[in-house]
Amino acid sequence: MDTYVLFLREKRVTVRPEDLKTEKIAVIFQVQKDTIYLTDDHNIAIFPEENGHFISVDLVDRGHYEVHGDASASAAAAPPPPPPPATATAAAADQRPRFAFQRPVASAVARTKAFQRNIYIGEVMEGRLQTSKTVTVRFSEFEANVPSILGKVVEALGDAEEMILTDVQGNAILDSEGTRGSNFWKQNSRKTFAVPEIQLGQLGKRRRLSRREDTGLQDVVAEIEEVIEAAQGLKEVTKSIKEVTEGTGKATLLCLQDGEVNALKTVFGCLVCPGPVEKPIFSSCCRSIIGCRSCIQQWEHSHDYCPKCRCQDRETNEVAGLDEALAVLRKLF
Repeated sequence: MDTYVLFLREKRVTVRPEDLKTEKIAVIFQVQKDTIYLTDDHNIAIFPEENGHFISVDLVDRGHYEVHGDASASAAAAPPPPPPPATATAAAADQRPRFAFQRPVASAVARTKAFQRNIYIGEVMEGRLQTSKTVTVRFSEFEANVPSILGKVVEALGDAEEMILTDVQGNAILDSEGTRGSNFWKQNSRKTFAVPEIQLGQLGKRRRLSRREDTGLQDVVAEIEEVIEAAQGLKEVTKSIKEVTEGTGKATLLCLQDGEVNALKTVFGCLVCPGPVEKPIFSSCCRSIIGCRSCIQQWEHSHDYCPKCRCQDRETNEVAGLDEALAVLRKLF
């Protein structure tokens, strides 16, 4: 199993891949977990992922990595170590040579500190920004700016297509004072996308279309409100219709001429008795009402033909549903 050596000043700890968490490292080295990052032998900075884990792929088995981070509150509150006794200091001073000639130690050439950052290659799919691949970019403090980071991404992809750096919302990251320096680029919690310029235009078009759709939705809502307002008056309309309907049950005076009265008597009068038909019988031969049910039954006992057209080949049927209408017509007879 791979192991890694983490150290901070005099303290060294060997850990396994599952222990490469900012939470555990913070407890071991008494530093704030939100500020932790590592540096390797080449002074290249390695930052944790969003979940606080260091990826073992970025580390070398049995490699030594220095822990960096702000001291925690408990470590800051710890009292400094007591000074050595005066006698021991004096004894040590006596043991030093009284005359010594030393050459000045050649100062080591300061190595440039390097950082690394994951850049997500984005594609616009169905109006949304999706991740297709990830590119790890290493840069120095001098290169911590938009043009340099973008140039490294294009170089890593080996593509001549023009790219633009954006945030997760698709907003372009511009080169400014706020985006220059490692403080902006070393924060892996802030996702940075590299999107082809052509596709970024499609994302903007999609947003404009969404705003238009929102405007259309507002128009629909306005129309719905008008319908609701109009529907509030339906109660009054329903009340008026009900009053008209109830009014139809009132008595109505109807004036008929003599010819109209005679026509009604001819149609609804019984051919056997002189009165209006009761439970009228319909004959198929002349296709008309020929009389009351009781009268036609008596007629058929003594006659084998129709009382109206004298046809012998006939069928008779009782007509239902005319009782109320015939009750009104009885006044005409």
